[in-house]
Amino acid sequence: MITAQPDRDLEHNQARVQHTFSSSSATSTANRSSLSNLSEVLRATLEEYLSETQIAQVMAACAFAELAHLGVVRKSGEPYIVHPIAVAEILGHMRLDTESLIAALLHDVIEDTDISKEEIIQRFGQTVADLVDGLTKLTVSNNKNDNKAATLRKILIATLNDPRVIVIKLADRLHNMSTLFALKANRRQEIASETLNIFVPIARLVGVNEIADQLELYCYQNLEPELFIRLNLELERHQADRITARQHWADAIEKFIITNHLHGRPKAVNNDIMLYQRFLNEHTDLHTLLHTHAYEIELESIAECDQLANVVRDHFIWSQLTDHIRNPLPGGNQALLLSISDERGRLDITLRTRLMRETAQLGVVLGETALQSSRSAIQASLRNLGELIDKDCATNTFDALLDYLHREKISVYTKDGDLHELPQGATAVDFAYAASLYLGNHAVAAKVDGVACPLATPLVSGQKVEIITDDLATPNPDWLGFVNTGKARRAIQQVLKASNPTDRLTLGQQALNKALQFYQLDVRDLSDQDWHDVLAWQKLKTKAQLFEKIAVGALLPQMVATRVLSQLSKFKPSTDAKSPLQALNQSNNLIAGTDGLDVRYAPCCVPILGDPIEGHLTRRGLVVHRSRCRNLVHELNRHPENIVHLQWQESTETDPRFPAHLKIDRGLTDDESTELIYLIRRFQGGVERLESHEDASNLSVLVRDRNHLARLIQEMRILLDFPSVTRFGI
Repeated sequence: MITAQPDRDLEHNQARVQHTFSSSSATSTANRSSLSNLSEVLRATLEEYLSETQIAQVMAACAFAELAHLGVVRKSGEPYIVHPIAVAEILGHMRLDTESLIAALLHDVIEDTDISKEEIIQRFGQTVADLVDGLTKLTVSNNKNDNKAATLRKILIATLNDPRVIVIKLADRLHNMSTLFALKANRRQEIASETLNIFVPIARLVGVNEIADQLELYCYQNLEPELFIRLNLELERHQADRITARQHWADAIEKFIITNHLHGRPKAVNNDIMLYQRFLNEHTDLHTLLHTHAYEIELESIAECDQLANVVRDHFIWSQLTDHIRNPLPGGNQALLLSISDERGRLDITLRTRLMRETAQLGVVLGETALQSSRSAIQASLRNLGELIDKDCATNTFDALLDYLHREKISVYTKDGDLHELPQGATAVDFAYAASLYLGNHAVAAKVDGVACPLATPLVSGQKVEIITDDLATPNPDWLGFVNTGKARRAIQQVLKASNPTDRLTLGQQALNKALQFYQLDVRDLSDQDWHDVLAWQKLKTKAQLFEKIAVGALLPQMVATRVLSQLSKFKPSTDAKSPLQALNQSNNLIAGTDGLDVRYAPCCVPILGDPIEGHLTRRGLVVHRSRCRNLVHELNRHPENIVHLQWQESTETDPRFPAHLKIDRGLTDDESTELIYLIRRFQGGVERLESHEDASNLSVLVRDRNHLARLIQEMRILLDFPSVTRFGI
């Protein structure tokens, strides 16, 4: 954790946290004409919390950086030194220590000048040099993506040694995002996409949510400029009405606070990030957004947060209450989130203590002064990031990082209260390996919230898990069918491969038998023809080779059982495709690792290329679902051993078209319907069905993948004046 400055107190920090980066002096300094003025602004920021000796050290580094970058200009035409000074000032507003500030000023020196790491060590010390080196880009080949992957892996490794590295990198990215106007449109979009996919979620994992919010807004501004401008204009046009509505909400809530003798005041918060998220990601309609407001209320204790939430719910129509105090978000962000509504619209209320608020903004920056929940959550995230690092292949690290950042996560606890962060769908076995290698390798059962459960039991956030072990127990191959983390999978396979060859054959046969028993079958029930088919499918010669492959984790026994069952039932897809879904059911090269299996796409959730997907092994073959499908979740709770994690092939020889079903929250005129069909065809999509009713319209389209659908939805909303458009299954 980052060590906090010793003279910080909560009142001072609270005032500081209220500073927003959208119009920060760090950004505005970039427009100042005099470099001496830049330095003075930085000095004034540092005088709020550093000693004169510390300030002198920072200013010496500033002069050194200015000399090193002398004569170099940015794309905007400004002297290059403007950028590192701005980065240092952002960190100064966050009250980072002297070494971090010096490293921020020097963060591009090794990369862009003749100054070496050794010279920085001599002038500013080993720690500063290590921070700067951790931020310096790598060039490993002529391939841009290889260099980016290598640099990101280097930053991750440096962050694990010193979390200040990622905080400086985030401040660096924030200032760069604020000056993207100097770049060409395609370059702006490339940087914004990278920021949204990588640096925004990392910022949230380490609890630096104030930077994350501003980065996300800059991303939307550059990725969706037309929609961004439209929402801005509508907010300005309705500003007077929104001010009146906010005052109405403030008066009502303040009355409850006073009446119940609570200690707090409602404060209207800038909810731009929430509005843009709903407008651009959730496709909420403009009318709903313009009547949505947000208030934050700081109270003295968790008990007061609970009390006010109950009072508000007794007097208003409320749609949801989310408790992130007992179940913190990534980064340890804690609050009670309550949404209420009346004839004036919707109000989102955030209830938290003052320390919760500061922790939510600054996370890892606070070090030991942060809430324990934040420290535990950040440490768990950093441990997981460490597990992603592939020492031999930076590209593997990059791909694993993207998958990790964009998977839904849960927080579960040991009986002693230690937090472990796991992907959604993780089981008790995943938890065991996250806690320790011993627990995983010798697990025999689990207790979840004090109740005995099988090891395949999927976990949910907030649960307390205890693993029951036996020193003689070893991992079973069928665990590989339901584990959800790479760490657990690698550990299981390592043990299986090291086992005695004779034991492996027995283990493989037992695992296959167990998988068949789910379908009321036994290995002894398989005919010679069945064995011939299975061995030919896997290109093997003997049963022993098949059992060996199962035993070392190279083949899931559930997959073999499914293959057997699909042959026994003689199920074959229709040769005449009558619908896009039937056509997909005949495609055998879209899902990795499913060659030889009957693969069908679930009509309940209609997955498309790019969706996170899971497989449900059934008597008729493998059914592909979207990961959040309710039917899949139901089956996961009943028979987790029959759910397998799936991935799309990286490339296919075919160009499949996937059906997607959309609901538009208003009726369409004949002219609008015609324009909509023309738009979809112009974007190389297909129209299967369009039904317009008085208050809603249903549309079925054919698209290439998830990105194609997202782009199409955005264009549809622009054409139809921004209604809500949602995707659903049939």
